[in-house]
Amino acid sequence: MTENMGNNNVIENLDSKYRGYLDDEGKWLNEGFKNIFIDGEPNRENLKTSVYLMLPQEIREYVDHLLGEKID
Repeated sequence: MTENMGNNNVIENLDSKYRGYLDDEGKWLNEGFKNIFIDGEPNRENLKTSVYLMLPQEIREYVDHLLGEKID
């Protein structure tokens, strides 16, 4: 299992699943969910916490799911 391959799909999965959010309420993300990660590198260490917390709970839970970790 290649970690980088999985991580590359995180942003694509988010952009695809929440296209409606990006088109309406999420315009502030500009380039899509790439902007919730430092340098667009999707992993827990690069997650921009302040931006992440601005997302709706449903999307935050999906981000946690994609990253393979649950934050309580």
